[in-house]
Amino acid sequence: MNSKPTSWTGALLALLALTGCPSDDVPIDTDDGTSTGGDGTTTTGMSMTTMEPTTADGTGSSSDGNPETGEAESSTTDVIPPPEPQEFVVTIENVSNTGLMWSPLSPGLWANHEAGADVLFQADVPDDGEGLEALAEDGDPTDLEVAVATHPGVLQSGVFDTPTMAGAPGPLLPGDSYEFSFVAEPGTRLSFATMLVGSNDSVVATSPVGVSLFAGGGQPLGERDVSSSLRIWDAGTEIDQAPGQGPAQALHGGSPNMGPPEAMAVFPFDYSTRALPLGPDLVRVEVDDDPMSPGTFIITLTNVSGDRGTLVTPLSPLLWATHTDAIALFSEGAAASPELEALAEDGEAGPLDALLGGSADVGEHAVLPGPGGGPILPGESVSWSLTPNGGFPYLSLASMVGQSNDAFLAAGPVRDEPVAGIPLFEDGMLRDNQDIEADIRAHLTPWDAGTEANQVPGVGVDQAPRQGGPGDGAADPDPTVRRYVDVTNDLSGDSAGGFLTVVVNFAGGDYTIELINTSDTTVYPGILTPVLWALHDDTFSLFELGMPASPGLELLAEDGDPAGLLGEVMGMAGVIASGVEDTRTGGGMPMPGPIPPGESYEFTVTPDATNRFISFATMIMPSNDTFASVGPGGVALLDAMGNPIAEEAVAADIAIQLRAWDAGTEGNQAGAAGRDMAPMGMPNTGPGNGSGTVRVAEADPAPADDRIWSMPNAEDVIRVVVAPAP
Repeated sequence: MNSKPTSWTGALLALLALTGCPSDDVPIDTDDGTSTGGDGTTTTGMSMTTMEPTTADGTGSSSDGNPETGEAESSTTDVIPPPEPQEFVVTIENVSNTGLMWSPLSPGLWANHEAGADVLFQADVPDDGEGLEALAEDGDPTDLEVAVATHPGVLQSGVFDTPTMAGAPGPLLPGDSYEFSFVAEPGTRLSFATMLVGSNDSVVATSPVGVSLFAGGGQPLGERDVSSSLRIWDAGTEIDQAPGQGPAQALHGGSPNMGPPEAMAVFPFDYSTRALPLGPDLVRVEVDDDPMSPGTFIITLTNVSGDRGTLVTPLSPLLWATHTDAIALFSEGAAASPELEALAEDGEAGPLDALLGGSADVGEHAVLPGPGGGPILPGESVSWSLTPNGGFPYLSLASMVGQSNDAFLAAGPVRDEPVAGIPLFEDGMLRDNQDIEADIRAHLTPWDAGTEANQVPGVGVDQAPRQGGPGDGAADPDPTVRRYVDVTNDLSGDSAGGFLTVVVNFAGGDYTIELINTSDTTVYPGILTPVLWALHDDTFSLFELGMPASPGLELLAEDGDPAGLLGEVMGMAGVIASGVEDTRTGGGMPMPGPIPPGESYEFTVTPDATNRFISFATMIMPSNDTFASVGPGGVALLDAMGNPIAEEAVAADIAIQLRAWDAGTEGNQAGAAGRDMAPMGMPNTGPGNGSGTVRVAEADPAPADDRIWSMPNAEDVIRVVVAPAP
């Protein structure tokens, strides 16, 4: 049970290659460790202070009998024997395949401990370095288990790492389960944690004080689902990327400590430029009872993408329909129908609505445009009345994510239901409006139709707001409907993924350097801002990897303003010459300003044997704080003897070293359509990179300076049942 899970990430990737990518119980455990209600209430038992039998009013019973006769009196209350140790069986099931976010769970650890002990971590403080980071980032519980075993109040602990249907340790894929058992003393509690692998540094865990195992009288609690008392916790050790879509996440082969820490520091840009947020960052769902018509719901969906700001996008007119289990808008892993393709690529819901209307298995159905008669713009809502009919017990919804090629919002499978859609009835009875609302919130998430290759959201030329006509985009290499997971970083590689190209000319001791915006040859067409350049010796660095950006670099990287950085560079030792080039060429009459694709900046420098290095930096727009630059120490124009290096060799060296860098001063939002990205956002309005503390990561987002990406609720990715052993 305590064996170390060796190389489980390798096992995960092998499994992924083969597989592809709630309970009604009232929670009885709170964060302060108290217990409420249910089968935890007793009227007789043992006094936990005197260990003597107690009566219903809490008074102790006397063993002296009748004081006058000296004979023992019979009691009308049965004396419950002292509570004894109890064996418990814990089953952990991965149910993420039915919610917002598909993700494996990692091997984890458990601890049985006394009440009041914070055994795994403390909330709202930085990680203490005892192993939470290794579990939260890499799914390795070994170090944390070793540390936890020595904590005061911990009675026993262990690692769970072998799925019940597997013969060897490994990750827990959706639909599978872990199981472990232990014998606990009365009054003790249980804590456990496992990594949510589709995250950078999050664990699914109990609260710091754990969950109860016994009632107040020391009697073991019965079998119960404790999922609703769990939380997803952010360890605060690595910057968060899009859930399930971060290149640095273990789900996609990220190596230990691969992602940047939650600190203001400059790092290579390593994010998915094609990421989309989960449903809660795009829509708010409300299902209300109609006060004028019992049995009728009023359903409202609001485009909240502008308020959340992670990805600001219109949504296409909404299609909704009630239906039987013979109908599904799509089948995961199969090709999209032509009607779904029209919705997902072009926002045209009419063909799919007409197809549904011709089926006897479809009840009510409609297409709801935004208030302006077209897309549902940020801040706008659509509402409709629905009177569920038992003959059509499922509700399906679909709407295109406008700033995408073929992404659409829809609900996939819900728990063990036989069809993708929201169940309106349970055991033949109409469900409560709040339960239906919770299901829509938990399951309405982006899907990739697989009909058109993805481009960067917000700037892709073949996306609906910018395309020349339907079907303009290239075919998707994977022609199947799937959850939207695109980890591509279009700014990786030489010359920032081709976003810009550098041409070098040498004449008369001078080097002329031309920066050309070539982003129109990529799926990330954008803008380059005026460029800061410096000619310097080998002691100067424009920035330091892993160190905070200077105020001037922050101003350049966030807002495209090089003035502050120029002021800093001019006063630094080792710099012989510096300047800002803001005159655009190549597009007709030269004029100052940022350069669109096809235009360029040009500057000339004269190096000498000491000052033989060139550095420069320019912001990539749209972005939050991404800039293009060569390495911190620059590129040599002369060799160590002071001889000129051939212009072709200099250009090649620049291309190799020219990278996209993240200033670490503002959290990165989705694609190129984040609310706070320049040139859309106002200066210094963007989110932070995180608080650096262990904190709850909920589907309802925390403050903007603490979380950019919404996460699912714990019970939508995990089901945990604790039961006394028979």
